[in-house]
Amino acid sequence: MVVETVGVGQAEVEVASATDTTLVVVQPGWGDAVQASKAGILEIADVFVVNKADREGAGDAVRDLRNMLRMGPKGDWVPPIVKTSATTGEGIGELWEAIEQHRKHGEASGDVETRRSRRVVGEVESMVAFRLGERASRMLREDSAGLAADLAARRIDPYGAAEILLKGVAGANRSDETGVTAGEQRG
Repeated sequence: MVVETVGVGQAEVEVASATDTTLVVVQPGWGDAVQASKAGILEIADVFVVNKADREGAGDAVRDLRNMLRMGPKGDWVPPIVKTSATTGEGIGELWEAIEQHRKHGEASGDVETRRSRRVVGEVESMVAFRLGERASRMLREDSAGLAADLAARRIDPYGAAEILLKGVAGANRSDETGVTAGEQRG
């Protein structure tokens, strides 16, 4: 599966955690290396691709990336930098080889299994957080005269309200049996 994003930001860092191999594609004149470093591409890239290698400035982009890698954190995998040209096909074989080498390295080091394990745990955490959020929202709506009013009147702070909702959500499965609501949890 291939996942493509546009830009480098928090969303791209999150997308990178969903892949076994992350390619960061730049082009000649790609911009300030310091800004790219701040955006986190050093941490997420398994392979750097300088596309449009047939254009002026491609060598500068490679040099900038090499310098960034020298200054960045050291690991057991150093992301290769591959020059490609989508229009001429230049470097596509080398790119595929870099991807294969990363896969082999990840399998040998256990990194692929670690990433996949982290990914599935993260997916479950996200599902649980989403469902708990839905339940907490429903509890707030159903208890419109209680907790929300207490929050608005500042009789309770948001942290205290969150604790009440968490206790209520945790007891939501039992509330079908006991009939306990968020308001009763507070009482």
